[in-house]
Amino acid sequence: MSILKRYILGQFIKTYVLTVGGLVGMFVVIDGFERLDEFVSKSADVSDFLIYYFLKIPFILSYMAPQSVLVATVITLATLSRNNEFTAMKACGIGVTGLTLPIISFSAFLALSLVICNEFVTPVTSQKMNYVYNIKVRGAVDQSKQARDRLWIRSGNGSIWNINYYDPVKALMRGVSLYTFDPNRPDIRHRIDAESALWNGQQWEFFNGYIRFLKHDGVDSARYFKREAFPTLEKPADFKKLQKRPEEMSARYMYETIQKQEKEGLDSTRTWIDLHQKLSYPFISVVLALIGIPLSIRSSRKGGLLFCVWISLVTGFIFSFFYAMGISFGYKGVFSPALAAWGPCLLFICIGFYMLLTIDSEKLLPT
Repeated sequence: MSILKRYILGQFIKTYVLTVGGLVGMFVVIDGFERLDEFVSKSADVSDFLIYYFLKIPFILSYMAPQSVLVATVITLATLSRNNEFTAMKACGIGVTGLTLPIISFSAFLALSLVICNEFVTPVTSQKMNYVYNIKVRGAVDQSKQARDRLWIRSGNGSIWNINYYDPVKALMRGVSLYTFDPNRPDIRHRIDAESALWNGQQWEFFNGYIRFLKHDGVDSARYFKREAFPTLEKPADFKKLQKRPEEMSARYMYETIQKQEKEGLDSTRTWIDLHQKLSYPFISVVLALIGIPLSIRSSRKGGLLFCVWISLVTGFIFSFFYAMGISFGYKGVFSPALAAWGPCLLFICIGFYMLLTIDSEKLLPT
């Protein structure tokens, strides 16, 4: 990398760190004042308040980091243009595309870093953050540890559980029935009815019950058992799983949820959209960098730094509107999940490339 490219990259990183730090700080301060009353009214410890916002930082970064790229790009390039540094570089035969390549490269690196963070860090910290706020501060019941009644659960292999009472702490079922279906026809093949079932660490053991072998026209045979283990796919964790918030789910977890929903014959469209949104949102940084580079150079010719920042904020709002509209159309079934999340990104990438190619033109559109 040449000295000029390292110089531009250094200026951009400094501006970006200040920008994202300022936005995250503003978010924490504003959100902190809004939630402070509830922490005080619930007599929560100061440590809970501090831990909550410490755990919330990855979640805030995942949303603020891509948006900060546009502001940092505009400020960096507008400053260089105002100081006539761009003019001097172009006089030396260095093209605009070559000089702005470090910004695009850093934006791509940032996008990949956010994908990794959203996969391994944000889901864990968001889950702990919600636990601190909902369970410790607000006093809500931890549903994952609460006994549950009258459960109906469809297994990944098509079997159906009917459980009158389930204790997730003891991994104990009472009044349990398990229906296994014929893979070739919609008939029940086996039916297990037991007084109770207990997880022994490796499999479920059923106590005091009957196993009935059924055929199309009725019961073929039945057998009583006092204690017997039957092969099943489900483990205790599967019976205490609750619907997670999108920020608490990794892309792998979302994909596994989709596979399970499709096996059970459920509509997985909404989860597909959430998955594509989770993967596409970090790459907004690349989109906004491509838009911000020509935008900052064009606007710096017509106004000062504040004018450039104002233009960038308007552009960011317009992109956010299109992105949110695409996701909304996806939920309503107008767009496919991939088009809903990636379509606005591809549209603005095309606009950004066009503006880069026409950056030396005084007019935005050719005549």
